Amino acid sequence: MPTKTPQLIVIGGPTAIGKTSLAIELAQKLQTEIISADSRQIYKQLNIGVGRPSKNELSLVKHHLIANIDIQQHYHTADFERDALTILEDIYSKKDVAIICGGTGLYIQTLIDGIDNMPEIQIEIRQQLNKRFEEEGISFLQDYIQKNDPELLGSIDINNPKRLIRAVEVMLQTREKYSSFRKGVAVKRNFEAHLFCLYDEREIIKSNIEKRVLKMLQDGWVEECKSLLPFRHLKALQTVGYREIFDYLDGEFNYQEMVQAITIHTQQYAKRQLTWFKRDKRYQWVKNIEELSKIMNYI
Repeated sequence: MPTKTPQLIVIGGPTAIGKTSLAIELAQKLQTEIISADSRQIYKQLNIGVGRPSKNELSLVKHHLIANIDIQQHYHTADFERDALTILEDIYSKKDVAIICGGTGLYIQTLIDGIDNMPEIQIEIRQQLNKRFEEEGISFLQDYIQKNDPELLGSIDINNPKRLIRAVEVMLQTREKYSSFRKGVAVKRNFEAHLFCLYDEREIIKSNIEKRVLKMLQDGWVEECKSLLPFRHLKALQTVGYREIFDYLDGEFNYQEMVQAITIHTQQYAKRQLTWFKRDKRYQWVKNIEELSKIMNYI
């Protein structure tokens, strides 16, 4: 039975950097389990295009929150927080340490710090806002926030429509300022978190992405997308790789143009991931498990 404060080892980083293999090696050393912090690997129908761990990798260490949600089911950050905390409670009943691994920084941050208690939004409000955004663009969202919650402008990305829609829908639903719901105070968890970001030189990351895209296409990514065509409108498929392949299937790209678009957009996505992790100064940056082991004195 655990005898000390439970430890959570966080392994974040950009796509195609090798997080999965490092997490598995570390989990084997520590004889513990891994929680996935990947907002797309959680869906049952997504496999090749999300870089899901292979059957062999999944057999080496027990993984959680991989391929357990139907693609038509809504799954939010708050759902992840609830599920991950439940899993951690079970792991900590047997072990002193657990691992969370993935590139969805918001999932990791929410698990460690908690999430503000936002209200449930009526589906009609969300649909109306999305329709107006498609018709009018982002400016009406920016104007609404400027008029109704100007102090929010200093703490939100005003060029991110998803963030703006979320803020406006909360205000329309509650008739309160969105900023009034954002407390910004971390909750007290019963575990101690150690945050690591896996990185490498920019050119190596770009090369890894190029190789990975080609490998995924060779493994049947286009065929996977063909099977998902009835669901292409869903949020889970409005993401890098799937969008470009759907465009290719529509005849908007030839094959080489599709490959190039996926590669470039994935590299841009990796850059955004690194920017996210850099903002959180709690992360320690490591290149491999040897560097990580030097920092962690209990390995």
